Amino acid sequence: MSSKEKKYIIGLVLITILVVTVRLLQPKPIDWSEGYSSTEKKPYGGYILFNQLATLFPDKTIDIHSEPIFEQFYQEESMNLIYINSSLTIDEFETEILLDGVKKGNNVFIATKQLEGALADTLNIQLTPNFPIIPPHLDVADSVIKNQINFTNQNLDNNADWLFPMRNTNSYFASFDTSKTTILGEINNQLVNFIRIDLEHGSLFVHSNPLLFTNYFLTDIHRFDYAFTALSFLPIQDVIWDEYYKASRASFSSSLSYVVSQPNLRLAWFIALGSLIVYLVFGAKRKQRIIPELKPIKNTSIQFTSTIANLYLNNGTHKDILDKKILFFFDYIRTNLQIKVEDSENFINQISNRSGINREEINDLFSAINTAQTETNITQKRLKQITDQIDWFYKHSLR
Repeated sequence: MSSKEKKYIIGLVLITILVVTVRLLQPKPIDWSEGYSSTEKKPYGGYILFNQLATLFPDKTIDIHSEPIFEQFYQEESMNLIYINSSLTIDEFETEILLDGVKKGNNVFIATKQLEGALADTLNIQLTPNFPIIPPHLDVADSVIKNQINFTNQNLDNNADWLFPMRNTNSYFASFDTSKTTILGEINNQLVNFIRIDLEHGSLFVHSNPLLFTNYFLTDIHRFDYAFTALSFLPIQDVIWDEYYKASRASFSSSLSYVVSQPNLRLAWFIALGSLIVYLVFGAKRKQRIIPELKPIKNTSIQFTSTIANLYLNNGTHKDILDKKILFFFDYIRTNLQIKVEDSENFINQISNRSGINREEINDLFSAINTAQTETNITQKRLKQITDQIDWFYKHSLR
C-alpha cells in the first residue's frame, strides 16, 4: 500500500469518527411530524395513550394489529377497535368487513382529519378543514389562538371548556346523516367534531381532531383528560389498537433513514461500516504492487556507429573509417526512411521529403560521399568534413 493510499484511508476513518461523534453528541431536534404510533414518543405520537389503555379498560386485553382490515380475524365479536391517524382511507371490501363487525357488536373509534373512500361514502360523512388566519410569527404548536372544545353531554361538560390551539382543531364535520348520527362534541359550540353512528349491536365513533389524542396534549395537566373522556364512550371490553393505517408507516423517505432511526439497526450499520474500513486497510496490503513501466529499447544505431568509428580512428585508416560511416548511413536510410539506396534524382527527392531536410543540403552530402568513394586515400580533414555532414543529417532528420 502506497503512502498516498494510507493517507486517504486514515482521512476517511477520521472523517467517519468525527461525523459519528458529532451526530451522537449533538442535541436531537424535536420531531413535530404526525405519527400516532404506539411506539413514538415525539409530541404527535401515540405512546402515552396506548400505554394508558389498560387503565381505561381494566382487566381487558390490549392488542396491536399491524395488518389491513381484510387480514384481521376476530375470535370474538364484542371488542373496541381504535384507529387514530391524520387520514383514513379504506376501500369498499375493507369497509364491508369493518361495518359488519360493528353490526355484530364491535365498537370502532376513529380519530382523523381526513376520512375518505368507501367508508366515508357509505356513512355519508364529510370532513372539512377550517383554515384559520394565524399570524406567521406564531410558529409554536400551542399558539395563543385557541378553540373551545367540549362535549354535548351535560354530565361530561367542562364548564371552562377545554382550550386547544386552533391549528390542531381545524377539522370538523361538514355533513353527516342526521337520522342515525348522534352529536357528541363541538368546537366553539358551533362546529361538530365528534359523532356516534349506531349500527345494530355496535357503534362507530368518529372524531375530527386526532392531534388531541397525542403525547403533546396528554402531558398537559389542564387538557389530558379530554382524550380519556372521549374514549370513555367506548364500553369496557377488549381493545385492538391499529398500527397499520398510520402515517409513520410511510414517513421514512429511504431505507437508510429507517435503519438510522432504529437503535439496533443503527449499531449494526456502524459496525458494518467500520468492518468495511478495516477491510480496505488490510485488504489493500494483499493487492499486487504496481508493476514498473518498462520503457522501449532506444535506437542506439547512431551511438553504435560512433563507437565503431572511434575504434577505426584509433586502429585503421581514414578511408576505412569513412567507408564504414557511409555504410551505416546507407543502412539508416533503408531502415529509418524506408528508401532504397540508388543513384537517381528521385532518390534525392524521397530523402528530402521523408527527412524534412532541404534538397540542397542532401545534394551536397551525397556529392561529398560519391567523391570520397572514388578516392584511395582520405585526409583527416576530409574525413571530419563528411562525418560532420552525416552527423548533421542524423540530428535534423525527422525520422
